[in-house]
Amino acid sequence: MIAAGVVFAGLPAVARAQAVDANDAPFQLLRGSSGPLVLTPQPSEKIAPFFDPSPMLMNSRDLGAGPLPASSFTNTQSRVTLVNPAVRDRVYADLSAPAPSSSTEPRRRRPQPVDPYEQLGLTLGGLKLLPAIEADVGYDSNPRRTDTGVKGSTMLRTMAELKLQSDWQRHSLTGSLRGSYDAFPGMTDVNRPAGEGRVNLRLDVLRGTQIESEGRYIVTTQQPGNPNLPNGVVNQPITASFGGTLGLVHAFNRLSVGVYGDIDRSTYGNAKLADGTSVSQDDRNYTQYAVRLRTGYELSAYLTPFIEGRLDKRRYDEHFDSSGYARNSNGVGMRVGTAFNLPGSLTGEIAAGLEHRVYDDPRLADLNGPIGEASLVWTATPLTKLRLRASSTIGETTVVGSSGVVVMQAGAEVEHALRRNLTVTGALAFSNNNYQDVYLKEHGITGSVRLDWKMTRTLAFRASFTHERLDSTSANSDYTANIFLVGLRLQR
Repeated sequence: MIAAGVVFAGLPAVARAQAVDANDAPFQLLRGSSGPLVLTPQPSEKIAPFFDPSPMLMNSRDLGAGPLPASSFTNTQSRVTLVNPAVRDRVYADLSAPAPSSSTEPRRRRPQPVDPYEQLGLTLGGLKLLPAIEADVGYDSNPRRTDTGVKGSTMLRTMAELKLQSDWQRHSLTGSLRGSYDAFPGMTDVNRPAGEGRVNLRLDVLRGTQIESEGRYIVTTQQPGNPNLPNGVVNQPITASFGGTLGLVHAFNRLSVGVYGDIDRSTYGNAKLADGTSVSQDDRNYTQYAVRLRTGYELSAYLTPFIEGRLDKRRYDEHFDSSGYARNSNGVGMRVGTAFNLPGSLTGEIAAGLEHRVYDDPRLADLNGPIGEASLVWTATPLTKLRLRASSTIGETTVVGSSGVVVMQAGAEVEHALRRNLTVTGALAFSNNNYQDVYLKEHGITGSVRLDWKMTRTLAFRASFTHERLDSTSANSDYTANIFLVGLRLQR
């Protein structure tokens, strides 16, 4: 073998080329018509990486017999220049291609798609703020919400909104604040505000121990046909409720125990009569104090059943109302439920129970009623989202002979994206007010359709239609209203 190599090396260049040409028929396909490989690189040509064609013969060899012997075309002294450009390009592609990734290497995450219409917000330290304002114009077929003497009016609505979300390693702060004002030119006595908001703060004190707090408010108005109002009311008195919660929660492995204290304040504005006089509703103002104990057990990361008990008392600013009833009361209630947490699919909470109330006035019978709440968000598809809400509470009333009113509400909202910047939303809500110990019931229904067209990240066009209906056993309390609105939303 050594002698053969010496003889081959001693031949002239032309003879060596002919010898190679005669014995390398298997490699003619590799070189094409360019002839044999030239072992001496030319200064003007691009130097190719080292190339050994011997692995191409591996299919005809026993892979278990050890490493392959060096091929006669292996040059260990100098680099090789490929003359045929087509072959050179193929070889370069094979040699420069990245090695196949091992199955043990972590797979790189694909970058998440960027929504060009997503609200960016403002960053303040570790807090993200999402502000928005909206101006709408439209028509309301029954702004007074009355059964007789119905008269429509142009409607102007101004709305402001602020959402906030913290981005802290510890603790958490979230909130949603919203307020609006509806104005009716030529009918200023029915102009009405509305608003709702919540802010939640969680402080991680120790491992497994948290302090939870919440601030909340609701502002709305009463229709003239409300049975709690005197006859002949021409305006829509404002009612406001605001309060807070402070609680301590500790987790014992999967078991969590929380103790909460609640304070809520409800106030009612004056009612105006047709003769221009006002009737005070200060006798309806009251404050509620409550203590709650909640225990939950985490069955899995997605399901946490719980049981909650509560004690509360309601204290009025005036001991007797306008009808001479002492409406202070004490209540006890219990409910059971579960929290859902299926990221990207189903999140929320559902609970149901009973409440028992005892009133100071012996003429008012004890009241037993269902209590509960449900708030679920189901992402059916990446384009469709369903929101469900329901609640049952025991409310206060000034109706003569009635202890209280059981208020039940339920609603569903479906949001579907027709395009990335075009969304249609449909909503349907029901309400039922059942006044105890008297024949007085109210059934309400509200349906709406809304179209949102995001023109840019900061500007959106909105159009909506809403239908409201109330049926009541109280005379002259029924009403029907249709509201059409179009407007622009400016957000940051």
